[in-house]
Amino acid sequence: MAAVQGWHAVAVVAMVAMATAVAAPQGEPPAPREFVSIASVMAAPLPDTAHPVRIRGIVTWRRGNGMIVQDDSAGIWIEVADARRAGYWQAQGDPSPDIREGVEVEIEGWSNQGGYAPNILPETMRILGEKPEPGPRAYDPERFFQGVDDCLRVTARGVVQGFRDDGDRWLLLVVEGGRRFTVAIDKQRLGGSPEDYVDSVITCIGVATAQFNTRGQFLSPRLNLTAASDLTIEQAPLATAFEAPQVALRALGGYRPEAPDGHRISTRGVVTHAVPGRFLYLQDGCLGVRVETTSRERYQPGDVVEVAGFVDCSGYVASLAESLVRKISQSPPPAPLPIQPATIAQINALAAQRFTVARPGDYYGCLVQFPARVIDVQRATRGGQVLLIAGDTGMTAIADPVIFPELRKLESGSEVMVTGIVRPEPELDDEASPWQSTNDKRIQILLRSADDIAVVRAPSWWKPHRLLAALAVVAALAGVAAGWIVLLRRQVGRQLSLIESQLQAKAAVEERQRIAREFHDTLEQDLAGVALRMDAAAGRVQDGRARAEFEQQRALLARLRAETRDFLWDLQEPQRSDGSLPASLSSQAAYQQSLMSVPITVHTTGDIPARVPPLLQYHLLRIAREAVANAGRHADATRIEVRLRAGAEGLVLEVIDDGVGFPVEAGESRHGHFGLRGMRERARRMGATLVIDSGEGRGTKVSVRVHPDILHGEPQATPES
Repeated sequence: MAAVQGWHAVAVVAMVAMATAVAAPQGEPPAPREFVSIASVMAAPLPDTAHPVRIRGIVTWRRGNGMIVQDDSAGIWIEVADARRAGYWQAQGDPSPDIREGVEVEIEGWSNQGGYAPNILPETMRILGEKPEPGPRAYDPERFFQGVDDCLRVTARGVVQGFRDDGDRWLLLVVEGGRRFTVAIDKQRLGGSPEDYVDSVITCIGVATAQFNTRGQFLSPRLNLTAASDLTIEQAPLATAFEAPQVALRALGGYRPEAPDGHRISTRGVVTHAVPGRFLYLQDGCLGVRVETTSRERYQPGDVVEVAGFVDCSGYVASLAESLVRKISQSPPPAPLPIQPATIAQINALAAQRFTVARPGDYYGCLVQFPARVIDVQRATRGGQVLLIAGDTGMTAIADPVIFPELRKLESGSEVMVTGIVRPEPELDDEASPWQSTNDKRIQILLRSADDIAVVRAPSWWKPHRLLAALAVVAALAGVAAGWIVLLRRQVGRQLSLIESQLQAKAAVEERQRIAREFHDTLEQDLAGVALRMDAAAGRVQDGRARAEFEQQRALLARLRAETRDFLWDLQEPQRSDGSLPASLSSQAAYQQSLMSVPITVHTTGDIPARVPPLLQYHLLRIAREAVANAGRHADATRIEVRLRAGAEGLVLEVIDDGVGFPVEAGESRHGHFGLRGMRERARRMGATLVIDSGEGRGTKVSVRVHPDILHGEPQATPES
C-alpha cells in the first residue's frame, strides 16, 4: 500500500474535509453554542455530516490558512480553506495574521471527520489575547510513534541521520530506538547548516502531526518546531564523519550485545556498480551491500572506497543510508561470480532450514554471471525489464531508461550471458506475510549497462509452428504441381483449344480462392479465437515459471497466425506464379514490404522472356523470397534490392542488402538453419548456379544464374515433396 510521501497531514485532511463536509445552513444565525472541550470533539463518534461546535484554545502552530489549537484536554486541526469551499467561512479574506502561535482564540465551526483524526471547519474566529503555550507532554515513544500525540505539543529526542529541503523548511530525519520520524523547522529559525546536525543527538519540543495514507492509517510522526530554542543538541557529532566506528560489511545489521545507538558507522569495500547521486554497491566475497548517497562523484568498478553512513534494516537485507563516500585506492574491476540463480536459491533455502547463515554468502548485492534464455522484453514505469529463464528458474533483469532502448532489440528465445547485481525481488503487499519465512526470496538482476546481456546464440528461425506452415505450403504446392501435370496431359491428349485452356485456368484460380476462403473461415478464425482466450487469461497467471511458459506459447501462436495469413495470400494471388516473372517479383516484394520496415526495391533490365517455365519461375521466386526475408530478419539492413536481368549469360536474379553480413560457411553449417541450404537445393534442381557473397560488416549478395538453354524448357527436376 503506497504511502502519501512528502505530504503533511494538512493536505490530506483538507481533501477529506472537502469530501465529507456539508453546505452551511442558510437563514437566521443559530443560537449561541456552548463551549466544549477539544478532547470531547476528538472522542465523539462523528456521523457522515458535520455538526456545530464551539471551542476555546491556544494556537500552537500555524502554516498558511491551517493551524492547530490546543486546550487543557487535547489539540485539533483547524482548516480555513476547506471551510471556505464548504460555505462555512464567509468572512472576507484569510484569518488575521495576528492569529499566531501563543494567541488564545475562540472558534465556532463544524466538526468534521478528517483524513486521520477529526478536525474543525471554522465559521468565525475571535482573538481573546496572548497566553503562554501549553507545556509539552513528556516524551512517550509508544504514544508518539503510534500517532496518539497528534496535534499536541510534545518532547522527542533522537539521532539526526540526514535532512531534506522542503522549500521554506528543513526536514531533519531522526531515528530513536530504530524508529524514524521527521523534524520540520523554518530555515531562518535553524541555527547553522542542517549538515552540522547530522549524527548529533537532539532534544526538541514541537507540535506533533501524523503522516498517513489515503486509508487514514498512521505511517510516521512529524514534529513541527516554531522557534530556534525548541531544538537542543545533547551530543555533538564527530568532527569527521569517517571517525565513526569501523564495521565490516559482513557485520552490518548483525547481532550486537548492546542496542544500536543510531549513530554513523564506517566500512570499506570494492565498488561493483555506482550511479552518481543515488547509490553504489560494495562487495566482499559472496556478500554485497547497497549504499545510498547523494554524492555526485563518479566511482568506477574496482574503486576501493570508505563509507560513513547509517545502517538501514528496513529492507530485506541491511544497507547504508545518508552516506558519505571517499575513494582510498584502486584495484582491478571485480570479476562477476559465476553462479546459477537456482544455486543462490538453494544456498539460502538450506540456510533457512538450518537456521544458520548462508555459506559462503547469500549473494545479495553481488555481481554475478550466468547463462539464460530471453522470454520477453517489456517496458516498465521507469526503464524496462527483461524476462529470463535460467535452467528452470524464472527471473527479471531490471534496466534503467538509459540502457533499456538497446535491450529492446533482444529477440525472444535468444540464448544470452547475463551479468548484473543480485537483489531481492520486492514482494506485493497482498502476498507478504509477517508469519512466513522470507528466506526463499525470488531474485532480480540489476543491469549496469546494455552490455550486461550478451547474445550467445540467436533464436532459430525454424520453429515448430514455422515447420508446420512450411509443410502446409509444400502440400499445397504438391497439389498445384499435380494439377498442372494433369492439365498438361489433358492438353496433349485432347488438344484443347486456347479458350478451353483459359477456362481451365480460370477454374483453377477460383478453386484456389475457394480453398483460401475455407482456410480463412476455419483455421485462421480458430487461431484468432485461441489468441483472444490466451490474452484474456494472461493477467490471471501469477506463478513466475508458469507465466514465462505462458508468454512463450502466446508468442508461438502469434507467429503461427502470421504464417497462416502468408499461406492464404499465396493462394489468393495466382499471378505470382502464373504471371510474368518481373510482375511476380514485384508482387512478392510488395507483400514482403508490408511485413517489414526495410525498403525493398525491384529492378529489371534486358530482354526478359514473357513466359518463364512455371517450375523455374516458382523456384526463382522462392529463392528471392528467402533471401529478402533473411535480410529483413537478420542483416540489420537499411535497404534491400532485388535485381533481375537477361543477357547472353542467361537470366540472373540478385538480392543485395547493406546489412552486417556473415561468414557464409559458418552460416550454412549452423545446426537448425535451413535457409541457405534450401536455396542451394532449389538452384540445383533448376540446373542453375547459386553464389552467396558476404562477410562481416560488408552486406550480402545472393546471385542465381540460369543458363539460356534452361529457359527454353522445364528444368529436369520436381518440387520438393
